Amino acid sequence: EMAGKATVRGHSGLVGLGLWLEAEGKLPHPMRDAFVDEAKMVANYDVMVAEAIARKGNIAQFWSNENEAQGAFRVNGAAIGQTWDSSAAGLAREGLPIGYIAPKEGALAWMEGVSIPSRAANVDQAYAFINWILTPEAGAMYASHTSINTTAVGADALLSDEAKAFFAAAYPGDALDRLWWWPIQESWFVAKRNEYQDRFLSA
Repeated sequence: EMAGKATVRGHSGLVGLGLWLEAEGKLPHPMRDAFVDEAKMVANYDVMVAEAIARKGNIAQFWSNENEAQGAFRVNGAAIGQTWDSSAAGLAREGLPIGYIAPKEGALAWMEGVSIPSRAANVDQAYAFINWILTPEAGAMYASHTSINTTAVGADALLSDEAKAFFAAAYPGDALDRLWWWPIQESWFVAKRNEYQDRFLSA
């Protein structure tokens, strides 16, 4: 039914598939173990990539950035996919008939940080900016504009009505409690992950 109608980013799609396989009891190790133990990573990813390749006929297009993710739905026939919040929200703002909801296994989530260079000459201003972006007002401004969630405490009360509705539909019930936070990805993991992604994309 969904043959040729799905879109994913290669390595994220593998993790999403891995979480489903883990929930089904089909992985040899918990997904999180794959990020800290190379042997367990290989054991898991061998299962994951085999399943992904077997189902590759469902893929309409792989994406690696926002424009490609949105283009998969706009022009390349995708009807279902794994994307960023902002990709789906942008399509919805254009009036396309799209929904966005966290999977039961847990939506993939990441935390972005801010760094100050060790030789920065304007450290006080840098801290002032960091403190500002963590205010409820700045967090709400960011989330309402980008449709990417903010961690600024209190920002949820200041979101635009559109953003509130989008996030409520995307993360119903206990979905926020079930977020699957990306673990730290060491260089060995990224290198191996990219090998598996290449196998998936080129199969």
